[in-house]
Amino acid sequence: MDTTEELNGTYFYNGHANVTQQELFWLIFLEGFADRTGWGVETAAMILAGQPILPKRVVLGSKVKRTSIASKLSRRILKNVRLPWGMRIETSVMGHSRATNKLGAIVGRAVPHIGYAQAVVMLAVVARETRNKYNIIVRPKDRIEWAYF
Repeated sequence: MDTTEELNGTYFYNGHANVTQQELFWLIFLEGFADRTGWGVETAAMILAGQPILPKRVVLGSKVKRTSIASKLSRRILKNVRLPWGMRIETSVMGHSRATNKLGAIVGRAVPHIGYAQAVVMLAVVARETRNKYNIIVRPKDRIEWAYF
């Protein structure tokens, strides 16, 4: 048998026999997702580096008791770099909005959001590739005719 074949109303795909059309879609999706794990490692690393896991000293008026690895490192690397002309940028800290003009704080707080954006783009690319490959394999009546991805 080939890697993809139709068999008694079900499909044979990559060593999996008697696969329904839904199972075939998810097999193709998981295969595509597995092919992109190299990119997913950076995505996961950015998301994890931005999570508040390190204890920190609580400053007067602050409710935040933890900080992230990304925030700690970016503040150390960009120690006294500030935005020009006293410009301040709103950033999100554990659901609270904080304005700052320190570049290290801005970078550290943006890292997990960049990871989330990479994850969304990766899933969109995998979904589009899955739909295209699925539509090539399945019977015409089982094809996905239109979708956002």
